[in-house]
Amino acid sequence: MDTAFTSTKSLNDGNRLTILKLQKRLVTAQQELASGRLADTGLTLGGRTSETVSLRQQYARFTTLKETNSFVTTRLDVSQTVLSTLSETAQKFIATMIATRDTEGGASVAQGEAKADLVALIDGLNNTVGGEYLFAGINNTVKPLTDYYATPASAGRTAVANAFTAAFGTTQSDPANVAITGTGMQTFLDTTFSALFDDPSWSTDWSSASSVNVTSRISAFETVESSANTGEQAFRKLAKAYTMVADLGAENLSREAFAKVADTASRLAGEAIQDLSGIEARLGTSAARVTSANSRMSAQINIINTQIENLEQVDPFEASTRVTTLMTQLETAYSLTARVQRLTILNYL
Repeated sequence: MDTAFTSTKSLNDGNRLTILKLQKRLVTAQQELASGRLADTGLTLGGRTSETVSLRQQYARFTTLKETNSFVTTRLDVSQTVLSTLSETAQKFIATMIATRDTEGGASVAQGEAKADLVALIDGLNNTVGGEYLFAGINNTVKPLTDYYATPASAGRTAVANAFTAAFGTTQSDPANVAITGTGMQTFLDTTFSALFDDPSWSTDWSSASSVNVTSRISAFETVESSANTGEQAFRKLAKAYTMVADLGAENLSREAFAKVADTASRLAGEAIQDLSGIEARLGTSAARVTSANSRMSAQINIINTQIENLEQVDPFEASTRVTTLMTQLETAYSLTARVQRLTILNYL
């Protein structure tokens, strides 16, 4: 009969190996109990691992799109707020033009309000969200409108001054402008002055925006136009209306000439309000589509998450039982190791 070779060293080595295995299994079991998911999906799922990888990629894509959409929504909301404010300002401007058209000293009042409205227009259209200019089109890293009242004089203001002098032979502040007739002023407004707000003058002297608006992907298969740009007619008309009242020397004009200015500015502001409504409607439609896309993706994310849980989730009661069992086995292994270490020939001598 053969007898296996036995020693306290071999017993200790065997127990040490068992303890290491139990410790590794315990760490895995505790991790699964804490997270509620498989610690090693590849090892546990085997051939179905590719399924959970694919689901997680879809989950990440939809989640990323929803996060991007939150920025798009903010941009659309702020843009619509600016447009609404510009529309309200234009309505008040029209009321002021009507009230001051035939009033003694009304031209000075109208001029002051028009200057403030022009500044507000430029500030509003130079709004940013997340470091991007809202009304610059795809050129959203560059301020879309120049400061008309900058020092030194902006290109736009210089062009207006030069056009006025070329047409009437005086500067805007010259008291001799009282001799300008209503017909002469109307002709100037409809031709030379109006051309300053058309291309190429507009894009050279006023605006650095792109005429191409930003397009945002809001779902896997859907994009929307998510911006406006300062090249749109609504903004040009407002700039033209405010500038003609603010910077054509209204306080020095005859009543007849100022009436032509006030009437033309009122008409342009009214047209701009209609155009602003169209831009608001366009951006509002985009906002509604973003909301709808988010709702659909939320439903898809919930479905995908359920599928991932079905593959990766562990039974918390089973995981708890496994942890308890492994801890008991580990304590037993520690106890056996301690007993083996007490085995020595000296105890039997």
